[in-house]
Amino acid sequence: MVLRIYFTSEDLRKVRIAGGPHPLWELVLSINCLQQDALPPQYWTWRDSVGTRGRARALDARVLQSACAVVPAAGNFADFLTPTVDELDAQAHFESMLALPAAAVRADLTRTYRRLDQPPRWAHRLHELGRPDGVVRLLRDYRAIALQGPVWGEVHRHVETARARYAHDLLSGGLDVLLAGLHPSIRWKAPVLEADYSYDLDLELGGRGLQIVPAYFNFGGPLTFIDGDQPPTLVCPAVRDWDGIGTITPTIDTAGLGDLIGHTRAKLLAALGIAASTNQLAHRLHVTPAAISQHTKTLREAGLVTTTRTGQSVRHAVTPLGRSLLRSDR
Repeated sequence: MVLRIYFTSEDLRKVRIAGGPHPLWELVLSINCLQQDALPPQYWTWRDSVGTRGRARALDARVLQSACAVVPAAGNFADFLTPTVDELDAQAHFESMLALPAAAVRADLTRTYRRLDQPPRWAHRLHELGRPDGVVRLLRDYRAIALQGPVWGEVHRHVETARARYAHDLLSGGLDVLLAGLHPSIRWKAPVLEADYSYDLDLELGGRGLQIVPAYFNFGGPLTFIDGDQPPTLVCPAVRDWDGIGTITPTIDTAGLGDLIGHTRAKLLAALGIAASTNQLAHRLHVTPAAISQHTKTLREAGLVTTTRTGQSVRHAVTPLGRSLLRSDR
């Protein structure tokens, strides 16, 4: 499954990079991170601290539980949770959410959960009310628990590093180098940018341009809005774990999956919770690079991994289908 973004010549002149961490994208994606089994190690200390707060106070535990209902571990979340506001202050984003007309909130919820026979209870109640006040209170409470203090400094550091890298790529190689280097799952075939995605989605920019948002709490791959009429946005991982950041992967039981696709391939797929080069995978799994190349070829042909070459560098990443297969093995 693929996300395709179609550029015109006007759109190529309007590619821009967000001015800093997006308060609500980081917030929403951090809720998603709390629920991931294959979470990269750079987030483990943060998740442990959030979990400790949840165990210490019943009120905090209820906030975390409710936040995870609004932003589930898998599947869509409503577009209105991540408003497009040219402010780095979270309060401006919360006010934008509160100013939404009831009709816009209801349309967003309908679009988000149209594939489900039964939408979540919170979404059903919000659809009746048309006012997101309760959701905004919840997100404010969650932010106070999970995103205050040193972690927000870490967010800023990684996002600013990503912005500097984007600027360097743009100045040294032009837009082609910038777009091709955003993530291993992204392929720039002018005038179309393609990326592995959880479902097929075509986005016509139509002269509106594209804003690229580097996000610390996005580690899996690029994201965008469900609604194509929203301001075109591509949220990309700020941390370049495919360059060797965080080479230790969480332990995943792959015994059942190994019986299906082979135990080495199952371990390789699990290791790609953090994208890696052929040599990095060989080091992690204690096999030869030639063996890794053979196994990734088989997994790639099955649609479970992608391989991207930039110059002499080759990077492998697990696809959404591969992640689903790993989840089904637990």
